[in-house]
Amino acid sequence: MKNIKAIAYKEFLHIVRDRRTIMLIVMMPFIQLMIYGYAINMDVKHLATIVHDEDRTYLSRRLIDAFQSSGYFDVVKTVDSHRELYRSLDRGKVKAGLLIPPDFTRDVLSGRGAKLQLLIDGTDSTPANVAMNSSQAIVSNFMQKEDLIPIKALPIDFRPRLWYNPDLKSSFFMVPGLIGFLLQMIIPMITATAIVREKERGNIEQLLVTPIKSYELMFGKLVPYIGIGLMIAVTIILAARFMFHIPIRGNPLTLLGLTFLFLTVCLGIGLLASTVADNQQQATQMIMFFIAPSILLSGFIFPRETMPHFVYLLGYFIPLTYFVIIVRGIILKGLGLFDLWDQVIPLALLSILILGMSIRRFHKRLS
Repeated sequence: MKNIKAIAYKEFLHIVRDRRTIMLIVMMPFIQLMIYGYAINMDVKHLATIVHDEDRTYLSRRLIDAFQSSGYFDVVKTVDSHRELYRSLDRGKVKAGLLIPPDFTRDVLSGRGAKLQLLIDGTDSTPANVAMNSSQAIVSNFMQKEDLIPIKALPIDFRPRLWYNPDLKSSFFMVPGLIGFLLQMIIPMITATAIVREKERGNIEQLLVTPIKSYELMFGKLVPYIGIGLMIAVTIILAARFMFHIPIRGNPLTLLGLTFLFLTVCLGIGLLASTVADNQQQATQMIMFFIAPSILLSGFIFPRETMPHFVYLLGYFIPLTYFVIIVRGIILKGLGLFDLWDQVIPLALLSILILGMSIRRFHKRLS
């Protein structure tokens, strides 16, 4: 134990003296949290909209105001011809174009069924779907508000209700997952590069001629990075609470304990990369190889249920798949340890597997 403490203290001094590593540890999680938390926003609103109103009556103006006040459509321009509206859509200057025919008010009041058209740019499916669904709701509410259709009592009083994220804020979805994503990206990278740097300088060989055993050397080097990982996790959790106003509904100690379990997987990945790589550039490239599957296949951003079955099964071999469910369950739903056993057990098995392979290769490489 004494030797492990000595190696851990030595590694800690190396980290403190390396300014680039300190900047990486301190600034990268914060900067990426700002980028992903604020910049990536899936709450599609304020779609640029162009209007061609051929009716020019009080009812058509109130309809335009209904679209504008909804928050989903921002009327950026009004035009006097179909051609100009089509050109704006073709050039991508707007996402939607509202066409109101010349006899709109007269047809509505006479009950003949007025025609109304909303042209939507479908090159991006997400805002297109939002524009489609929200526009139908806006027109329906507009007709009821203007007493154009009678309000009927429906035989089923259907009232859907959103739990855990009632306002459908993207930050509630993104920020908890960032805890696992940043840990899986930063911790393996700094662990692998630190060990490979020691090999490049020949320091590991010098340590091996001392009475220190190989497992003491290994655990002594990993201990500081466990502390760094927990520090990054706590920083992101506090930022989620105070900057993004995300409530922490579960037990913070449970969250930290399961974060520690996930950290062992991250350390195992970094240690495994260090045993394969011969220099720091190779180690970085190997870690980056794990990043893309973690983003695309873990459910961090894209729902796994929509993936092909084979790709869906591949997600079970990605540690972030389980940790994303764990961290969102604890933070947003207030789940406890016993509620998450079906995620904790596979994550623990992956931790044992990856860390075991890493330790075995590390011993073999040292020998």
